[in-house]
Amino acid sequence: MAEAKHADQEIGLRERKKRQTRLDLCMAARRLTLERGLDATTTEDIAKEVGVSPRTFFNYYDTKLDAVVGPVTEIGTPVAREEFVAGGPTGVLIDDVIWLYASGYEPEDEVRESISLVAEIIKTDLRVLAGFMAAGAQHEAALRELLSGRKGSEVTAEFAGITAGLMSTLATRAAMSLATNPSRSLADALREVCGVATELFHRPENR
Repeated sequence: MAEAKHADQEIGLRERKKRQTRLDLCMAARRLTLERGLDATTTEDIAKEVGVSPRTFFNYYDTKLDAVVGPVTEIGTPVAREEFVAGGPTGVLIDDVIWLYASGYEPEDEVRESISLVAEIIKTDLRVLAGFMAAGAQHEAALRELLSGRKGSEVTAEFAGITAGLMSTLATRAAMSLATNPSRSLADALREVCGVATELFHRPENR
């Protein structure tokens, strides 16, 4: 039993390190692209910035554009994904979807920088914007898998697409709202914007 627990801990640590390297490569790619432009940025530059080999870079991303777009299939944290699929934390789907997305907003400073970098990059390079749009299908597929795992049966692509599109729009609005209240956390901003959105679906009891 002790050996099995130790093995699980080792796997968990290894997965956390891999996730961090993936995120570090993404952030390095975004910073260098904003500084130099996508064409002047190489995969070798990105790898060097993180302190890994070029070969290691390709263990995580196929191209430098993929690195700039980032790990779009990683929704929330690994722990949060497990809890979500198991039916948590509240048992109310919309609340738990919001919680799942908000769980990925740590560390706060890095996420804020990431949003700022993307906002600036897409102003100057439409290839990056196109990359994000193309990655939308991967994001929907990842969310569909999570939703299906939670429900215990395959959800439709349409349901997953609507959910992903809704959360993407709300997350964008939440990030924009920080301009007027920068001291608020991203997670709180997302919850507040989602709360506003629920007014669209409110039905008076006497109708």
